[in-house]
Amino acid sequence: MSVTDAVHTRAHTDLAERARRVLPGGATHASRTYDPRIYVARSSGSRKWLIDGTELIDYTMGHGALLLGHAHPAVVAAVREQVSRGTHYGAAHPLEVEWAEQIVSLVPSAEKVRFTASGTEAVMLALRVARAATGRDRIVKLQDHFHGWSDAVSPYLDAEGNTRTPVGVPDALGLLTTVVRTDDPAGLEAELARGDVAAVIMEPSGAHYGQLPLARSFIAAARSACTATGTVLVFDEVVTGFRISPGGMQAVLEITPDISVLGKVMAGGLPSGAVAGQSDLLELLGTTIAHPGTFNANPLSAVAGIATLRLVADGSPQRTAEAYAMSLAGEWTAELTSAGIPGTIRRLSSILHIFLGDPEAQARIANAMRAEGVDILNTSAFCSSVHTIADLEQTVAAFARAIVAASTPE
Repeated sequence: MSVTDAVHTRAHTDLAERARRVLPGGATHASRTYDPRIYVARSSGSRKWLIDGTELIDYTMGHGALLLGHAHPAVVAAVREQVSRGTHYGAAHPLEVEWAEQIVSLVPSAEKVRFTASGTEAVMLALRVARAATGRDRIVKLQDHFHGWSDAVSPYLDAEGNTRTPVGVPDALGLLTTVVRTDDPAGLEAELARGDVAAVIMEPSGAHYGQLPLARSFIAAARSACTATGTVLVFDEVVTGFRISPGGMQAVLEITPDISVLGKVMAGGLPSGAVAGQSDLLELLGTTIAHPGTFNANPLSAVAGIATLRLVADGSPQRTAEAYAMSLAGEWTAELTSAGIPGTIRRLSSILHIFLGDPEAQARIANAMRAEGVDILNTSAFCSSVHTIADLEQTVAAFARAIVAASTPE
C-alpha cells in the first residue's frame, strides 16, 4: 500500500472522526490540524510508524526537540530507570541541581536557572522577572517573532503596520506590547529611549527559527540600546538552544542577553522549559516573585534532559546534524533547479526552510511530502544526528516528486 493510500485508510479516518468529537478542531496543536490527518503509533531514530504500519522519515523531530532522534537509547534508559524510582516527589531532588549545572556550564547568559513546564511558560516568567527588575510595564517584541501563545507576546503588526491583538486577547493588553519592524533599528532605539520598556524579546535566529533571518547588526544594536537604557534583553532560544551549538545562537553570535528562554532540546523530548540568566535577575524568583509550578524540573524531564545535554555538550551531534542538513539543502536546491520550479531552501544549522515561488504550491508541499513518505513541519525540516544516507536519498527522491505534485493545480 502506498503512503498516499495509507493516509486515507479507515483507521486514520475513524480516529480523526473520534478526535473531532472530543478535541477542539480535532487536534491538540495548531500545527497538527492538517488534512488528511495521520496518527503515529511509535517512533525510533529518524523514523516513525503510523497506526496502520506505514513508515515515514521524520523531520518534525518533536517540533525540533529531538536533535538526537526518536527514542535515543541513553534517554530511554535514563527515563526507564527513573520511572521505577518515582515520577514526582513533590520536593526538591538532586536531578534538578545537576540539570541546572549543565545548562549553566553551556549557555553564556546562564548564571542561574529556573525551570518551567513549557517554553510558553518560560517566556511568561522571563517577562515577569524583567518587569519586577525594572519597575516598568512595557514590552517590545519584533515583527513576526514567535514566543508562544501567551497574551503579552501575541500582539502583531497588520498589513498597514498597526498593532493588533488576536481573538481572545483584550486590546488593552496590546497597549503594553510594542511591535517593532526588524528593518528599523532606529525605531527600536527610539522605543527604548522613552525609558519605560521592561524588556526586549526576540528570536536571535530571526523569526520562526531562521525562516526570516535577523541581521547580527540589529541584534548588536539592541544589546547596546538595552544596556544604555536599563532594559532587559531576552533571547528566545526555545528552538535554537543546544541545537545551533551547545551554547545556542547566542554563542554563535557572541552576543549575550540578560535572560534566555529555553526548551525543546534541553529536555530530550519531554515537557520542560527554563529561564536562564544573570544571577541578580533570577534571584528575584527566590525573594520577591512567587513562582509555583507542579511539574517544574520533574524527575522524568530532568533525567531526560541530563542524558541529552551530556551527549550534546561537545557539539558533535550538532555538527553531524548540520552536515546532513547542508547536504540535503544542496540536493533539494538541485531538484528545484532541475524541475524548473521557482524556490529556495534556507538553512540555519540543522534546520531547513522551504520557500516555493507559488503560494499555492507552498501551502501544499507538506501534504505532498507526507504522501511521499516524508513528514515535515509545515515548510520546515529539523534534521537530527541520526538521519542516514539512506534517509537522504529517499528524502531527495520524495522531494523531487512532491514539488511537482504541489506545483500542479488541483
